[in-house]
Amino acid sequence: MFTRHVSHPFLLTFLSVFLESFQITGTQEDVRSTVSWGKVARGMRDRRQRIGLELFNGPFVLPEKRCLRWREIGIDKRSMLGFVRTAFCESESAEGRPHLTGDGDTGLQERLAAVQASIVEEQVHYQQRIFKLEKENQELRRQIVLRQEGHDLKSRKLRRNPIEMFSEILDDLGNLHAEFGTQAMLPQVLVVADPNAGKSSLLEVLLHTRIFPRDGKAQVPVKFTVCDGPYHLAQFNDSDREFDLENPVDLEELRKQFEIRLKTALTDSSVSPLVSLTIWGPGLSNIVLVDVPVAPVIEHEQTTSSSERIREACQSLLQNSQALILCLIDSSRDSEYSKTVELVKDFDPDGRRSIFVLTKTDLVETSLANPDKIRRVTDGSLLPLKAIGYYAALPGRGPRSEPVEDVEKFEENYFRTSKLFSSGALKPEQLSTKNMSRGLAETFWHFVRNSLRYQIDSLKARKAALEKNWKSNFNKARVLDRDELYETGRMQLLDDAVRLTSVPQSVWENEIEDRLWTAMADYVFDNIYVPAAAGSKDDLKVVGNIRLKDWAGTLLPIKGVEVANQTLYDRFKTLASRNSSAKDKDSIYDNFKQTVVDEAFKLHQWDARAKESLRVMLLSSAEAPYIITPDDWNGAVRFMEQACAERLAAVQKIIGDMLGPSSWEKWMLFRRQTLEHRNRRAVVDKLEKLIMPTEGELTHGTDLSKDEINVVQKTLESQGVKVDPAFIRDTWRYLFLSRFLEQAVSRIGMCGEVSDSEDLNAQPSFKNDYSDVDLFYRIKRMIRISSVALRQQLTAAELGRLEGEVKQILDGLERNPARIKEYFNHPRIGLAEELKKITNVQEKLEDLAKLIEDEGTGSFYGGSRNDDSS
Repeated sequence: MFTRHVSHPFLLTFLSVFLESFQITGTQEDVRSTVSWGKVARGMRDRRQRIGLELFNGPFVLPEKRCLRWREIGIDKRSMLGFVRTAFCESESAEGRPHLTGDGDTGLQERLAAVQASIVEEQVHYQQRIFKLEKENQELRRQIVLRQEGHDLKSRKLRRNPIEMFSEILDDLGNLHAEFGTQAMLPQVLVVADPNAGKSSLLEVLLHTRIFPRDGKAQVPVKFTVCDGPYHLAQFNDSDREFDLENPVDLEELRKQFEIRLKTALTDSSVSPLVSLTIWGPGLSNIVLVDVPVAPVIEHEQTTSSSERIREACQSLLQNSQALILCLIDSSRDSEYSKTVELVKDFDPDGRRSIFVLTKTDLVETSLANPDKIRRVTDGSLLPLKAIGYYAALPGRGPRSEPVEDVEKFEENYFRTSKLFSSGALKPEQLSTKNMSRGLAETFWHFVRNSLRYQIDSLKARKAALEKNWKSNFNKARVLDRDELYETGRMQLLDDAVRLTSVPQSVWENEIEDRLWTAMADYVFDNIYVPAAAGSKDDLKVVGNIRLKDWAGTLLPIKGVEVANQTLYDRFKTLASRNSSAKDKDSIYDNFKQTVVDEAFKLHQWDARAKESLRVMLLSSAEAPYIITPDDWNGAVRFMEQACAERLAAVQKIIGDMLGPSSWEKWMLFRRQTLEHRNRRAVVDKLEKLIMPTEGELTHGTDLSKDEINVVQKTLESQGVKVDPAFIRDTWRYLFLSRFLEQAVSRIGMCGEVSDSEDLNAQPSFKNDYSDVDLFYRIKRMIRISSVALRQQLTAAELGRLEGEVKQILDGLERNPARIKEYFNHPRIGLAEELKKITNVQEKLEDLAKLIEDEGTGSFYGGSRNDDSS
């Protein structure tokens, strides 16, 4: 047995207990054949407290599921036996030390210190070997992942990492809380620190890239979703662009974009105060880090709206009972006066979710400060701190532009040679940023696993309450959120635009013809028919022809296009609001459809060439022959009779309004005449007596001469009625029109219809006595030609252009969610939105929980962890 080489009684007792714990007996050859020295290393760690010595303070620390045999890292059993003999066997001296006394163990203490230093140095050496092997395996792991996913090795498209799923769930829950106040508690790592404590440097080492602005700190919270992946990439959550972090041009552009987003979030109240960024890279830990500036929370005197908004966002993050708080402590300063430490104690007094990281420990050592200070911090004697973990890290040593690889080498070399930490202030697995990242990822996923089921149950309860509310208030309506309502309304509008093409041609022509005559009736009577017919019959033909051509070449084409466009608008509007009287009609689309139709016709402009083409066509029709067939005559007679009767009724109504209530209306309806009414009656009475003939043909023209106006005015003044000449002309105009139209209606009534057997050319008296019928025939013909031409233009080009313009407006609305929210703002939409989003988040949480349950959280830590075990 190799215990015979040990002569010191104390060491003999130690090795006896140590070997007894593993039941090691027999010779050295037996030991070599039966003992796994990996098991021995773990036994040394497990038994160190029972033995009472700190000699084996984790000398061979390995990650979980990474238990390596000594042979795998280049150490055989014989070398290990030699190491134990060197450490514990006495030298070849003549005298032994049978007892340990208070004053005589100085030499032994020195030897124990030397053993401790040797063990730490060996541990660092072995750890370096492990890191090197893991780094060499990263490319192999990347290729394995790519082949498992069935992708080409050069492709960057992989299946989504579970941490990406979790980050997306965090964003969805944040939106739920912002929109509907739904409480959501899921873990994330909140990084806080005092100014100049090395927070930005630590985050950059964890991200393995220099991203923060060179000239300042982030003054708004920043969320980093860190993912283990084969490529070192970055992407903002609100953008599709990927930045290659190994490309200096992309890295510089990323910094610019990051700085712009920081400034925008700080000053623009319309955007979220949280900047979100996803980082992929080989060897990165799968974790969600949030850089939380503590200044807005601590400095309550800031009262600007921007500062208040950021303060509320930071407080909301810190109040999350499931969030881990990673607090950085500057070892070179007095930690007991740290405001950040006090803030952490306020939000987590029990220390159940706090982790403290000591930074700038190299300054403590170089300044010859008390080495026991770090131990006093970690055991709570210096600060009354409670935490679930302590770490020491050195993420920087000088300029921020120093490469991350150089910082890691410096940190590694420092902890290997540091005398401050060789005294056992912290365990080796608590040293370095790499170890901190691993431990942090393990704790983070442990919190995630414990909180998922609670969050799922909470969302289920909220969903049940919302469904009950929906059934009580909107039982007959489908549960559609704003996007689904918009998509449904969009499809209906596009269907309506296509449905316009199925309207019969005769419907378009008749509707345009009726609208065009209604729009031009006043002009035709006031500017064509009445001025031409007020003179002789020869004047009717000549003047009527001239005025008709002028109308055809100027106003009619312009008015025709306006009428056709308005007809198209009204028809589209009618289709969009179809079934308005149905009981099951959903009025939630009305505002949206009406707005789209209005904007489409603001954008829609009729083809300018159509006006010129119509003008040429109308001028050509004005030169066409007059009435030829009996059907032409009969149609013109009916048209003129109807037009004159309608115009006469309109004029008589105007005259009735001008004269005011009659005697019967005054007594029976208790209506009174105004001064204007009495003056109108006096003017009409004088005009009828002095100018207007009571019987026979109306021979006076449409206008009064100055002498006639003076006579009427003087006569009225003699009766005490004072009116101006314009008042008299206006009254005469309508009085003349009334008498003129009465005679025209009477004359056209005597025309009658002509049978097909009669020859109009053989009866010239028709044209001589009824030239006005021929004039109305030409007017009707021009309006008909205009309606046919406009219908052809509408169906050939305008309907297709209108459909494209509707699509353009809808596409613009789709890119502007704020406007869609204005159109769909019914109370039921908010309920449907929350119900849909909660259902979506619940499904994502259940998928993530199932994935964790099937694969275990150990596979999600990321970093350089290997799943192979001995």
